Amino acid sequence: MWKQLILAASPLVAAGLYMWKEAFRNEVKETVLADHRFPEKAPLALFFISDIHRRLIHPSIITSAAGRADAVIIGGDLCEGGVNSRRIRENIKRLSSIAPVYFVPGNNDYEVEFEQLAVIFSEWNVTVLKNNSVSLTDNVYLLGTDDLSKGKSDKSSLFHSVPSNVYKIIASHNPAFIRTIQPEDRVAILLSGHTHGGQIRFGRFGMYEKGCWKTVNGIHALVSNGYGTTGIPFRLGARAETHLITLCQPEQTI
Repeated sequence: MWKQLILAASPLVAAGLYMWKEAFRNEVKETVLADHRFPEKAPLALFFISDIHRRLIHPSIITSAAGRADAVIIGGDLCEGGVNSRRIRENIKRLSSIAPVYFVPGNNDYEVEFEQLAVIFSEWNVTVLKNNSVSLTDNVYLLGTDDLSKGKSDKSSLFHSVPSNVYKIIASHNPAFIRTIQPEDRVAILLSGHTHGGQIRFGRFGMYEKGCWKTVNGIHALVSNGYGTTGIPFRLGARAETHLITLCQPEQTI
């Protein structure tokens, strides 16, 4: 009887181990966006990570991006309720070793007292973007939204004081923010996460679309599978990922 039970359980154990492994992948996906609108003579590299949740960022991720990125963008859900502040601090410390860090809030970040996050951000000079912007260069601006699902995003504040003719990159935890963008906003890139790519997928079927790059009305739009998980630490068909994105003009050689 016990032998039969073990044999019956073996496929389930193997499936569980596989999904656990997918959830704890440490992958940096590299993308080169050769955009004729990009105004700089030299390439600009961005490291994007979203949906960290409870994970501790693996040193291999840091090694892969260190010395190659000009800025780090945390696309929301840095943490969630119950995550120890020491882990949050360590993740920010590690990311700060790559390049200056910019953070936009996600829905789960509101489960943690912001004063707690503010202390950590202050230690490592993290720039918090809540419906405001910062210039990465004279001609390239990063705009960061507050969380859409919490009703906290404010498009008019987001674009306030952003020159109309600059190259605009929006970081929004929730990819649905793209529906608010109009052609006259002249947005070049939108970086988002939130959906985890469905986290558990069965072939083409999942609660959300698998993470990918798309072009939407001229906007290069990324929805990342994210790095961590919600609930049980399993993934299937939507493995954990981070991103190194290099922006350049088409004629530039990377």
